[in-house]
Amino acid sequence: MMNIVAIIPARFGSTRFPGKPLALVGGVTMIERVVRRVEGSNVVDRVVVATDDKRIEEAVKKFGGEVVMTPVDCPNGTFRCQAVIAHLDPKPDAILNVQGDEPFVHPEQLKELVHLIRKPGASIATLAIPMQHSDPGREDVNRVKVVRNLNGRALYFSRSPIPHSEGPWLQHVGLYAFTTSTLEALVELHPTKLEERESLEQLRWLAHGWRIDVGTTNHRTPSVDTPDDLKKIESLLGDGWSVD
Repeated sequence: MMNIVAIIPARFGSTRFPGKPLALVGGVTMIERVVRRVEGSNVVDRVVVATDDKRIEEAVKKFGGEVVMTPVDCPNGTFRCQAVIAHLDPKPDAILNVQGDEPFVHPEQLKELVHLIRKPGASIATLAIPMQHSDPGREDVNRVKVVRNLNGRALYFSRSPIPHSEGPWLQHVGLYAFTTSTLEALVELHPTKLEERESLEQLRWLAHGWRIDVGTTNHRTPSVDTPDDLKKIESLLGDGWSVD
């Protein structure tokens, strides 16, 4: 059996929403909601928050979570996850990278990621939601699209509407699983032109020849990028919206 650890990167200094991990969602901090959701999935051996801010560290310790302080200069969540590995004993076989702004991440999504990363030869796994032509968001640059080959592996990710012309499409879900050896290798890769043009880190991995398995999920869990997103979620909770 693989030893799998979920790591939740959490930064205080978000450009669009400073202090986002400590924002209250239904009276509970966002970071606590994410931790509790991952713990409740019962698919990982350990859940660790990775942060560079003492306020987040204190908040996580206050609700009994595990937290590791990481360097301030980590360029993104992938590097922040890698920085945590040296603090883990035993060293895990695989990592789930769960975004700190996904307070309602669904257990079935995490189960699918674990299933994918356990496949023979798997290195990186992520998820996508099957969408119909009539579904909104295909033209939205903030919604990343992905196309797969016949084996369910990523061919390309883009902020543009792909594939071309009308029809079903796949919306990427920003959850990842990595084998630990893969994660350690990915942070050594140099940036690529496609990555820079699309502002999508996963294109660096594809350009360097890494395999990315893309599973599907039907759970459309809301993330929080801005204060307005939080207001919408609070309104849904007030109307009795179920997060299960």
